[in-house]
Amino acid sequence: MTEQQLTYYFERYAQGNLSKDERVVFADLLKDPANKEMVQQILDRDWPLWEHNQLDFSHEIARIEQGVAAMIRADHSFSDPPPVRRVRFLEKWGWAAAVLILLGAGTYFYMTSKKTQVEVVKGKAIPTPGILPGSNKALLTLSDGTTIALDSAASGAIAQQGSSSIVKTTGGDIIYDARGLSQGEVMMNTMSTPRGGQYRLTLPDGTTVWLNAASSITFPAAFTGSNRKVKVTGEVYMEVAKNAKMPFMVDVDGRATVEVLGTSFNINSYTNEDAIATTLVDGKVRVLPGNITAVSASADGQYEAHAVTLKPGQQALQPNNTTVVNISSNTSLEQVLAWKNGIFSFTGKSFRSVMKDVERWYDIQVKYEGAVPTRKLKGEMDRGVQLTDLIRFLQAFGLHVELKDRVLVVGEK
Repeated sequence: MTEQQLTYYFERYAQGNLSKDERVVFADLLKDPANKEMVQQILDRDWPLWEHNQLDFSHEIARIEQGVAAMIRADHSFSDPPPVRRVRFLEKWGWAAAVLILLGAGTYFYMTSKKTQVEVVKGKAIPTPGILPGSNKALLTLSDGTTIALDSAASGAIAQQGSSSIVKTTGGDIIYDARGLSQGEVMMNTMSTPRGGQYRLTLPDGTTVWLNAASSITFPAAFTGSNRKVKVTGEVYMEVAKNAKMPFMVDVDGRATVEVLGTSFNINSYTNEDAIATTLVDGKVRVLPGNITAVSASADGQYEAHAVTLKPGQQALQPNNTTVVNISSNTSLEQVLAWKNGIFSFTGKSFRSVMKDVERWYDIQVKYEGAVPTRKLKGEMDRGVQLTDLIRFLQAFGLHVELKDRVLVVGEK
């Protein structure tokens, strides 16, 4: 363990951004006697700041035992810490108690090697300037071509499309409030997120849609006829409102079709990925190769021959430029839905795939020095961290990582 690696975890903790997996790693590092001297030096160095801010850990013990500590004990078989007083960590409390305090306390005041204090507000450090993570931003294009920047639009009714009023909630979501049946022409709208953006939308039928970065959904302002048809690109998660009389159909970037009755599922159709991945969370869906128009008009069953029906937990994979759709039952829903839950999930993903996620979320370009690293990363990271935190994470794995303007250069050391 190097000081750089241990410093990374202390800084992540200082910002309140330790994921569950990182807590596990951090706990192991703190529990390892080989790291005792290094950890003690960090704590000794910053102890005056703890005292200055009157951070009394004796008041934290009960909360820790009831909350975070319970999880850590379950993962590591830690025993309950003994009663404590406000004294120095490692000298009096022992390793197990120190781990519980460090991982459970609401605020850790961390000082850099230059002895500069990190300013803290409500238990989280104010980040230093740098490339920020993505945020809630999207563009809504109405049927007449009018565009609305949703991140800057005020809450309340922002537009009217036929019988549907478009409302931005105080929480920032967009809701299509359909009143009565739509009359006249079908008004198609498109919501699109840029690189570094995400957004949530409620369609006129009550279906909820989450858009990841660099994604879009095109849909009617009011659903009519025998089907509810939408088109998506990029990555979306949907919770479809049930209506057996009006099946929900998704055109996936003109390359595949997903038929739904009422269910929750994720579609990843980024064109720079190897395949279209449709993952079912609950309910039932059918996945067919070919765009929605061709599938609907087909009378010879050519698309039906390649269709697959998914059960919850299964994933349909259609490699690019093929009509083959395979089913995988070894899919981690937690990993697939990590983006929706505000997390980067690294476990099981190729290094190149992880970097594609990074490019889209931070709106940067990744370049490799030499061959693409083949090593596997593990764990999770909050998507709310700045790019500098992610760089430290990668450096802790022994990689050479350097940011030049908005180009992230990555290679083996």
